[in-house]
Amino acid sequence: MKKKKSFDYESFEKEAIKKLRSGKGLVGEEGALTGLIGRILKAAYEEEIDDHITKTKGSNNRRNGSTKKRLKSGLGEIVVDPPRDRQGTFTPQIVKKWERNIAPELERQILSLYAIGTSTRDISEHMNQMYGVKYSPSFISGVTDRIIDEVELWKSRPLDDIYAIIYLDAIHFKVRENRKVVTKAVYTVFGVDMEGQRDVLGLYIGESEGARHWGQILENIRERGVVDVLFFCVDGLSGFTNVIEQIYPSSLIQRCIVHMVRTSVKHVSWKDLRAVCKDLKTMYSKDSSDSALEELDRFDEKWGDKYPEIAKKWKASWIELSVSFDYPKELRRVIYTTNTVESLHRIMRKTTKTKGAFVNDQALEKQLFLTLQHSKKSWQRKTRGWPQIIRVLKREFPERIKEV
Repeated sequence: MKKKKSFDYESFEKEAIKKLRSGKGLVGEEGALTGLIGRILKAAYEEEIDDHITKTKGSNNRRNGSTKKRLKSGLGEIVVDPPRDRQGTFTPQIVKKWERNIAPELERQILSLYAIGTSTRDISEHMNQMYGVKYSPSFISGVTDRIIDEVELWKSRPLDDIYAIIYLDAIHFKVRENRKVVTKAVYTVFGVDMEGQRDVLGLYIGESEGARHWGQILENIRERGVVDVLFFCVDGLSGFTNVIEQIYPSSLIQRCIVHMVRTSVKHVSWKDLRAVCKDLKTMYSKDSSDSALEELDRFDEKWGDKYPEIAKKWKASWIELSVSFDYPKELRRVIYTTNTVESLHRIMRKTTKTKGAFVNDQALEKQLFLTLQHSKKSWQRKTRGWPQIIRVLKREFPERIKEV
């Protein structure tokens, strides 16, 4: 049998130093380290073919030349020569016959770049400049499409039976549909479980935001296992409360006070804006609903002649606005506003602001999913002050919270 040729490190070292001195660099198409992978693969192929020929020696099998193959790697493109046998029974294991990529980290990097909003064309240029690997924009799009099955599994995964808080809010994006650019709403369900851990329970793409569509979404999370929710935090969408009460009649619904302030001062003169906001904050910062109502009356006395609609609007929605007043500040701080889910939306906007219109709903869904996965450390964290909050919840809802 032909003697196996050992890996010539000395020869490789000389070649690598020569490339470095000529300015080739470590990686890339002609990088000093790129050749190392090729040599290692060649040695591995030799080991595999010799082992295979030995095992099939009785059938008079022997080597039969080689083929040429180009592989993508994290260091650049590599040309290798996989050996063949006469019977055609040799199947290399180090790099399978139909594989063209020996660097899954390249695909992971593509997904990471896509997740932060980089276009497929820019990713293609980056991969070529950094690694000497030529990926077309369509190939990169195909790589990102591989997570679609993962998205579907994520959308249908089972949920906990009870959540302490669920924030409901929508964000809007441009999507191409029937040769037109339309605005689609992405309905976000952002939950806090009984351990205080935040999680995105679902993203749902639909037409312009409406209570009826929110009802369908709540039905979906109930079908996925959510039996009870202690608090819902919502904006002032018309019909929101009725829809929630139909599906989760025991839940308490807190309307976002920050949203309410924004809509209240929409038509306030800029000269009065700071003073009006300060007086509103004095009112909703009170320790109880009764004292806050008294402060609202004082606000009306001061500003009622000039802005009569403000106090009237707050009083009309007081039941939904005042839920948080019944609880200690630790809990009140996390339920009086939907800012928690709006922070998540800011992450989404940051990665999509350069995208323009998405080609379809699936492209939008894929982008948002990858963005969420990439930025988990920013949003998937425990709610601050949770030990104090859970003590309050157990005291207030003993019959609804199961002890573990």
